[in-house]
Amino acid sequence: MARAPLGRRVAALLAGLVTCVMMLTAAAPAGAAEQDGKAGKLARLRSGQATLRVGTDATFPPFEFTDAKGRKTGFDIELVRKLAARAGIKKVSFTQMPFGNIVPALQAHQVDMGASGIYISAERSRVVDFTDVYYPGGLAVFVAGKNDTIKSQADLSGKRIAVQVGTKSVEWLKQHQPHARLIMVQTNEQMFSSVKLGQADAVVTGAPAGRYFVAQHGGLKQVGNRLTSEDYAYALPKSDAEVTAALDTALKKMKDDGSYTALTKKWFGAQSDQGAKKDRPLLNPHTIVESWGQIQHGLLVSIAVILMSLCLSLLLGTAGGFAKLSGFPPLRWLGNVYVSVIRGTPFVVQLFFLYFGLPQLGLQLPPMVAGVLALGLYSGSYVTEIFRGAVQSVDRGQIEAARSCGMSHASAMRHVVVPQAFLRMLPPLGNEFVSLTKNSALVSFITIGELFLVGQTIISRTFDALTVYLFIGLLYYVLTNVIGSATRAIEKKMAVYV
Repeated sequence: MARAPLGRRVAALLAGLVTCVMMLTAAAPAGAAEQDGKAGKLARLRSGQATLRVGTDATFPPFEFTDAKGRKTGFDIELVRKLAARAGIKKVSFTQMPFGNIVPALQAHQVDMGASGIYISAERSRVVDFTDVYYPGGLAVFVAGKNDTIKSQADLSGKRIAVQVGTKSVEWLKQHQPHARLIMVQTNEQMFSSVKLGQADAVVTGAPAGRYFVAQHGGLKQVGNRLTSEDYAYALPKSDAEVTAALDTALKKMKDDGSYTALTKKWFGAQSDQGAKKDRPLLNPHTIVESWGQIQHGLLVSIAVILMSLCLSLLLGTAGGFAKLSGFPPLRWLGNVYVSVIRGTPFVVQLFFLYFGLPQLGLQLPPMVAGVLALGLYSGSYVTEIFRGAVQSVDRGQIEAARSCGMSHASAMRHVVVPQAFLRMLPPLGNEFVSLTKNSALVSFITIGELFLVGQTIISRTFDALTVYLFIGLLYYVLTNVIGSATRAIEKKMAVYV
């Protein structure tokens, strides 16, 4: 009977958390459904009530990349803006995401359009619609300038081939060169760098982007002609046929009046005359200086993600710890299930489930909500065990003495046991929050523009991976040490009460 009040309080806290999560997850789809009921998608885009959300991997010059001021630019970016204006669409926004996530994001209605050098294929056409072709593509092989061992497609067998995750290159190599050893990377820059650094023997990628890299940076050469003749188009959800048709009409008008030709000449016409850029020093501080605005913004986003996730993990961990210590069996079972499921599955799987999986069940979360919730849930499962272990480490005689003085079980826990357990929790909590800080870099996979994602976009433009990764690593090192120092300071301050 004495433990009932504590059990009821924990149950109420958990019920409140569940309610908050349900409200967050239900808000987005409800609003979207209400808007869809009022007017069609194209009408809302033309009236300015909705924004055309474009998913792009801005690491693929000259089609899309990020300049030194953090602005997305490139052939696709300019063309999409012009097509939208011609179609009467008033607002356009671009969301950075890994290439392999664009089609899942379209299926989940996290974005309205995919613009990132996407080939038309039968497999993709089954799940998304495509506009008319806007640029000829096709795959090609690129090798290091001094490499004479690969002279044709047949020479790829048994070689290490760098390809970007989710691209046509992966499918083509599996069909035509099954004995090639695929090196899967996330970005366009990583593909070319892997060859220049000797980590791969060749790159199979889009011919236009490959030739642009050779003209801009040198060090590579194309082998033979194009391997395939696929073309680029923009991808949209199958439910948005009206928007797709409007963009096709706009594209035809641009081709008819010559504005399309002028844009292609701007981005592709003079590349053969540009020549390779001069070699830069091994460490180039200028890369950081010219991109400082981007880095500063990414750092602020990372700090916000970390702080919100930290607070959520403390809240969930405390509730979970009380649940596991509860004398109420269903509540104790709930705490055990939470820890078992969250600790027993990879964080990235949980992150992708919340962002890409839940929309298929009718629950759509904004990127920041999904990222913070995933980090908080994951870290909270470890905080739960830290809390439980610390409370159980307090001598049983402490609570018995408190009860003998007339205190209830809940009061004894609150005023006697938990304050002592808190000090014992601080060292492992500090370690857990350091891990949370490092895991925060993974939320870049769901389009949150934090520090790591900003670093990748800078590298895609400058190809200065060593400088950027060293500096970003330094920033994370500072963040983790600040958290460690804060927990040690709190530990020393609390030591006087023990």
